[in-house]
Amino acid sequence: VLAIIGVLSVGAIAGYSKAMMKYKLNKQAEQLNTVINAVARNAHSFDNLLANKGYIKLTNTFVKMGEIPVEMQCRTDYICDVFNQFWLINILNYDTGKTLNLSIDATSTLKNKSADNLEICRNIITVAKENSDSIASVSNVTYNQDSDNYSSTFLYGDAHCLSGRPCLRNLSLDDIYNFCTKFTGGDKMPQIKITWWIK
Repeated sequence: VLAIIGVLSVGAIAGYSKAMMKYKLNKQAEQLNTVINAVARNAHSFDNLLANKGYIKLTNTFVKMGEIPVEMQCRTDYICDVFNQFWLINILNYDTGKTLNLSIDATSTLKNKSADNLEICRNIITVAKENSDSIASVSNVTYNQDSDNYSSTFLYGDAHCLSGRPCLRNLSLDDIYNFCTKFTGGDKMPQIKITWWIK
């Protein structure tokens, strides 16, 4: 009897964990869709800031505008998804171009290679793919220990999906898996960045 109860308990715990992961993935997708739509909708609302060069924080601005769900408001300059990943919104304004960015913080726990983190990454890219009509690009930053340098992989939204560029809208499940496999498990500064080009 005890053996049977033990087997049933293990099965129940595994089933509960799987159900909770699925719930959180769905919740994260809902949260990211909300934020991505808010950023895309307001991408050209900050023209008055474009005279300022450099890095401009906007996370708190979006919170004050009422664009960020209360459940995602976790700390100054950051918002948090259901997996407690820190996200930030900023403008990068340099001579080479001006971008509005929604990016996962460089200290993200996604640097730990695990099945759950791979699923979280795949979930983020799937949401980005669903919004490819409003996004300029999605990139990841990875660190190569052998060469001691950083490299980025880019996936492009519909308007920037030129010949030879990998397009968000055309990604297969294998493409997303490969993108995330390369990204997760990096030991330094793993970052996913969703970008809108602004003028």
